[in-house]
Amino acid sequence: MRGMYINCDKERLPSSLYLTKNNSRIFDFPQACRVTGCIVYDEENWSQLPYEQIEHNIFIMSGWFIYKEQLNPLTLLANDIVAQGIDVLNNVLTGVFTLFWQNEHEEFVFTDPLGLSTHFIDKLSTQLRVAPSVKVLKNDSHHLNHDMQCILNKKNHLFGNYTLFDGLQRLTPGSCVGVMSERSYFVFHEAKPLDSLADAVKKLTSLWQENSKILPISSGLDSRYLLANGTYKYGFTYGPDHSPEREIAASFSEDFKTYLAFDYSEQPLHEQEQAILDEMAFGTLNPIPRLLTNYSFVAQHFEQAKIFFDGYLGDLFQRGTYINFKGKRGEVLKLFPFIYSVINFKAKTLMRLRYKELTDKEFTILWQDFVQRTDSLALTDYQKVTYYEFLYGRGGRYTIFGSNILAAQFFTVVSPFAARGIFDSFIQQDYAKAVRYRALKKIWRKVAVKYKKIKVESGYTPLSNPVTIPSIQLIYRLMFHFIPSRANYGVKSKRMENNKK
Repeated sequence: MRGMYINCDKERLPSSLYLTKNNSRIFDFPQACRVTGCIVYDEENWSQLPYEQIEHNIFIMSGWFIYKEQLNPLTLLANDIVAQGIDVLNNVLTGVFTLFWQNEHEEFVFTDPLGLSTHFIDKLSTQLRVAPSVKVLKNDSHHLNHDMQCILNKKNHLFGNYTLFDGLQRLTPGSCVGVMSERSYFVFHEAKPLDSLADAVKKLTSLWQENSKILPISSGLDSRYLLANGTYKYGFTYGPDHSPEREIAASFSEDFKTYLAFDYSEQPLHEQEQAILDEMAFGTLNPIPRLLTNYSFVAQHFEQAKIFFDGYLGDLFQRGTYINFKGKRGEVLKLFPFIYSVINFKAKTLMRLRYKELTDKEFTILWQDFVQRTDSLALTDYQKVTYYEFLYGRGGRYTIFGSNILAAQFFTVVSPFAARGIFDSFIQQDYAKAVRYRALKKIWRKVAVKYKKIKVESGYTPLSNPVTIPSIQLIYRLMFHFIPSRANYGVKSKRMENNKK
């Protein structure tokens, strides 16, 4: 499994290490380090070792980053940290990384601004122990937390930095962590107009050569927005044959030099998928089956594709989906989203509705964590809910596993919606408008018409009248569930799981 291992044994992940042995390199920490460790990394992005020593300071990088418009300028970043302090990390444009820093006195680990490189720390240890999987760190001193176990069974994921075991925690996004200390360096950047973000995506995607880039294109607007604002040699779509997902995505197949469409459920299951998932997801979530199989298939089919662009959580920014919730009341609000502007729900109310399966005791744990993470932020309640779910809830603790963990075993994963400037601007938008689809036209204003005129699988386009979209969506959602040929891969996967039961 790719990532950073400090004072722990990576060999406790035999299946995951076997998975990456042919496409990753191992770099052992040098003897000058006061800790033992190594990184398992993708050397495609590094012309030299991801290691830098400046006098008594040692820096080792796991992952990748863009700083001052350069890809992986570790020497530049290390010098700036030594000269100016850790706050320079807030100027990293984007990246998926864990950075080790040893100075004359202490050892620290930095996480990327949004915590895309999921790593864990042993808080019971007197030495710095870090790994990309809880399984590597777990020992007899870490006891099962029964509240977390119940929450995981209900939601399929946890929240905050919790794991199933007391004393083992996820590293906080945008932070500098030592054995006895933790400090955040994350500060919001000034929001830019939503119609300017297309240019920001273009600039970001242009930092890699077209021949190395691959984009999964779906029937939705997140991947389409990336396609409209970038060039990619390779593209693929997974979905049931003849489904709207495949048909809509095929409308853009000529944008790629090489394009493939295939059925998500029909690829032969990777022989070690369950063992690998058990290692990677141990103590943190219940992973979606077959994702690993399909990423492995894509990597073998497109052998030259190295940079995987992912529309990770782009839908929540364009449509405000993280202030939605399930149930009858949730369906009413989806049909009449103007209610979000009339009532102006409090964050606690929305979180309770989103996590209605939890007991009062379990929700109290969640709410205390929410307040701790968001109380000091100059955001509205809708913005705080979206921020928390992105970094600490369903996004950062569940959705991220598919893209920035599983896909990252085969590719370098780039998530433009998580780039600074783009993320900071979207997070500070008016979500009462976003959930009413009133932000779409502005977001897509500078995008070519051919990408705006084709419907998504829910029946609308970025040019549609926002007033009519909720009713159109309702009709199409009913079709997904009651007409088998209209099912997307998500609906089909659920049906397959139910049939097994």
